[in-house]
Amino acid sequence: MVLAPIERLPVELLQPIFIAAGHSIALIEASTYIAARLSSEYIYHSTCNYYLTDVRGTRAELSTVQTYIFASKWMTWSFFKSWIMRRYGSSGCLCGRTPKEGCFDAQWPPNFEDTSQMLFSRSHLPQLSVVKGRIPKKLLSGPWTRDKIEFLRFLLWITAMTVDWMNPETAQVAIDGRKQAMLDRNLEAVELFNHNRRLGRPADLRTVLFAVMHAGCDRSIVYDTLLAANMWYGRKTARCSAELHKWCKSRIANGDPKGRWLQKKLWESCILDHRGDAETREHVRQHLDPTTEAYEGGPEDMFTTHKLRWNEVNPHRGWLMARSTGQDCQTINHNIRWPDVIRSPGYRMYRGHVCARRLLCWVEHNGASRTIELWLAPPASRNIPAEILRHRTQSK
Repeated sequence: MVLAPIERLPVELLQPIFIAAGHSIALIEASTYIAARLSSEYIYHSTCNYYLTDVRGTRAELSTVQTYIFASKWMTWSFFKSWIMRRYGSSGCLCGRTPKEGCFDAQWPPNFEDTSQMLFSRSHLPQLSVVKGRIPKKLLSGPWTRDKIEFLRFLLWITAMTVDWMNPETAQVAIDGRKQAMLDRNLEAVELFNHNRRLGRPADLRTVLFAVMHAGCDRSIVYDTLLAANMWYGRKTARCSAELHKWCKSRIANGDPKGRWLQKKLWESCILDHRGDAETREHVRQHLDPTTEAYEGGPEDMFTTHKLRWNEVNPHRGWLMARSTGQDCQTINHNIRWPDVIRSPGYRMYRGHVCARRLLCWVEHNGASRTIELWLAPPASRNIPAEILRHRTQSK
């Protein structure tokens, strides 16, 4: 095969040409020979510095390049950590600034084992928050190694990367990856799927059923899945699953304490055997409690719970003044401050300053408590989204 003139150039000339061309990924994709010649730590680091720390071109173009970078074989967790240490070591924080340049809460050295312990805010964002590419398929499927979990957790916590749900193959990989995490009894991987909407639909009864019937009913995984399902779908409306209760009764009959444990968790989650039970049981007053029906199951039946920051509730005390403006609708005056609401870690920070937030408020008066769903629009918003106009405040 006859090589093109540019392919015959030595590496010493190819590297500066690639950099001068704006780190053109098209040049690499055009020739496997050129791609092989440019495969070096120097080019990898230079490419990451160029595309992962600043906005280049349009959002679509930048997202495409970032997706390509993270899907590359050379982009491993080991390399990514080494690049971060090399890139941000001099400044001493992932925000890329020194204290003299405005860094007021340095997060260094990075907690690579559990990135969710690193706290950032809108006034102190990591420089990698500009990364908005697609999460590669290699991080969405098993085997669920320690490196893969740490890498995926880092991208979910620090960047705004998402799964390409419009791609059927990628979507199926993510769905199968969640099931494989349950089959592998890998609690940390399951927690990532259960508590991150970017990795798929929230856990529901079907997810719980799979964890129990097909994944061996690992108590830690089942408990976390129930916790996530209750968080998204609530407990005020009773749900029913005859299959889960049948499984519990079968285990109880065989003297397996796991059957009674799961039965208690289902009751606490307001998951009933039949809809008629809703009239005879006061499930609303119960809550998912890790201590009820607890037992020592040995090394093969351990029960572990983790306090996660992903969906951590940030309580804000304040006042609400409500007046009725129609059926099931109220206008609310309040002293809830927008900066306090959005100053929370994780993906919520990167959704944009004009994105409304839905708050769940508990109002107490004369010993009685009621729940109000409050849509809070940012103070800079001039055009209120139609979703807020339809139900600015709904009382329950």
